[in-house]
Amino acid sequence: MKLTTAQIDHYHENGFLIVDGLFTEDEVQGIRDGVHQIDDKPMPNIIREENGAIRSVFAPQTIREEFDWLYKQERLVVPTQQLLNDPSIYLYQYKLNNKKAFGGGIWEWHQDYPFWHIDDGVKESNMLSVMVLLQDTDHAQGPLMFIPRSHTTGIADFQHKEHLTEGTIALENSLNGDLKFTIKNELIKKMVDQDGIEPGIGKIGTAIFFHPNVYHGSNANISPYDRNTAIMTYNVTSNLPEDRKEKNRPDYICLRDFNPIQIDNRSIREVTQSISVSI
Repeated sequence: MKLTTAQIDHYHENGFLIVDGLFTEDEVQGIRDGVHQIDDKPMPNIIREENGAIRSVFAPQTIREEFDWLYKQERLVVPTQQLLNDPSIYLYQYKLNNKKAFGGGIWEWHQDYPFWHIDDGVKESNMLSVMVLLQDTDHAQGPLMFIPRSHTTGIADFQHKEHLTEGTIALENSLNGDLKFTIKNELIKKMVDQDGIEPGIGKIGTAIFFHPNVYHGSNANISPYDRNTAIMTYNVTSNLPEDRKEKNRPDYICLRDFNPIQIDNRSIREVTQSISVSI
């Protein structure tokens, strides 16, 4: 699949692009089946809410083949190459974000690039993320919200949070709702007064491409329906993170396999059948 000129222009103007129906309901069901098979035992790459519910699973492609299949789909790879204007891209980060019904938590207003620039040493913001909706998602489920055109401001000023320190706490606060690089409230208000807020909503299988500097966040999910997503971040191979040796963030957060992505042409049915045979 290739994006149209109008779609590419929309992304660069607004900082995000919503593409409806990029994956079928059957394909998404195959992915969701894989979610249910993830072991619930404590693991460093599984982040939980205060009530113990799974909030995020990092590097799911190392756990289940369904997720490995997803990020290698031509429907994601080719549009990403177009938007980044570079044919050589690799997987930088991959996570499943889950918001359980009746209480999935918020994500504060933030940009993604500061974490990758400051914590990982990525020099340029020529990266993007793609969120795939794993069920119909509307305003009530705490969807991702964007401030259009905010990606043009560069790295924003952060809220000062005295309780965040170096080490484990700082790492945790790049993964949970109490983010260490949160945009100042007065800047959010200024940008919303100017350009408003647009929600990332759509039917099951919708994909949302978004710039690493676009301001985004989400409300709690107090609806009776889950809001589950897969988010894949791609980077160009000419824009690698620094090797900071012992200060490198864990591989499940900043992946260190820089090989360009090879498209997987199998169907999700072939993938799930191969899993059942191997088991």
